[in-house]
Amino acid sequence: MRTVLVTGAAGRVGGVIRPRLRERYALRLLDRAPVLDVTAGEVARQGDLLDAPFLDASMNGVDAVVHLACVHAYDIPFEGTLDANYRTLLHVLDASVRHGVRRFVYTSSHHVHGLHPRSGFSGDEASLAPDGFYALSKAFGEAACALYAHRFDLPTLVIRVGNADPLVGDDRRMRLWTSGRDLADLITIGFEHPDVRYDVVYGVSQCEGGLYANVRAGELGYAPHDDARDHLAPDFAPYERMRERDGRDFVGGPYVATALPGPGVPS
Repeated sequence: MRTVLVTGAAGRVGGVIRPRLRERYALRLLDRAPVLDVTAGEVARQGDLLDAPFLDASMNGVDAVVHLACVHAYDIPFEGTLDANYRTLLHVLDASVRHGVRRFVYTSSHHVHGLHPRSGFSGDEASLAPDGFYALSKAFGEAACALYAHRFDLPTLVIRVGNADPLVGDDRRMRLWTSGRDLADLITIGFEHPDVRYDVVYGVSQCEGGLYANVRAGELGYAPHDDARDHLAPDFAPYERMRERDGRDFVGGPYVATALPGPGVPS
C-alpha cells in the first residue's frame, strides 16, 4: 500500500489525520477548495469530484481511498446534500472499482444515531436514528459502501466519527471524542487489516463513560492512544452547565436541538 487518495482534504478532519497518514503513505489530496499547507509526501489537486476526467486522472495509481468529502450543517436541507453527499460518493466508489483500488475508507458520523437519547443508549448495536439531512446522507453512504463492498469486491471500512475538534468542549463531546492520530490509526486498519471486507467501527479515542464500546475496532487491533479527559477546553462545560439548545440529552447534541427545513424533495 503506497498511494492514498484523500477526498475533502482541505477540511478539518483532513487536517488532523494527514500528519499521521503521511508517515506511512504518499498522500494525494483532493478538494474543491485549495489545500494550503501541503508538505513533503503530499500532492494536492483542486477540482470537483463530479468532474469525471478530473476524478479519473486523480485515481490513476491509487492504492486506497479515504473519502471525507461532504457538506454538513445543523439545518442543511435535503437538496443541499444531493451532489456532495450522494452523487459524489457514488462517483468515487465507481471510480475506485474501475481503477482497481484495493481498500476504501468512508467517514460516516455518530449523527446516524443522533436522535437517540443519551440515557440508556445501546451504543455499537443502536438502530439508525439520523438527526437531520446530513446524517441521512451518511446513512445512505454506509449502504452504498456495503453495496460496493459485497457486489464489486471493494473492501471497505466505515468509520462513524465522533467529535474531532482539537479540544473537548462539553460533556456530550467528551463521550465520543477522537484525536487525529487515533482516527488516522483506524483509517490505517481499514487499509491494512486482512479481515476487513465491510465493517463498521467508531472513530472515538479513550472516553470516560463513552457512548461506544467499539468492539469491532478492538477485534481489528485498534487501541487508542489518547484520552478525551486530557484534552478538555478551558471553557469545558460539564453536563450541568450545558444548555438545552446544546442538545445535551441526545447523542446528536445541537443537531437534534435545531429545527430542520422541509425535505424539499425534487418532483
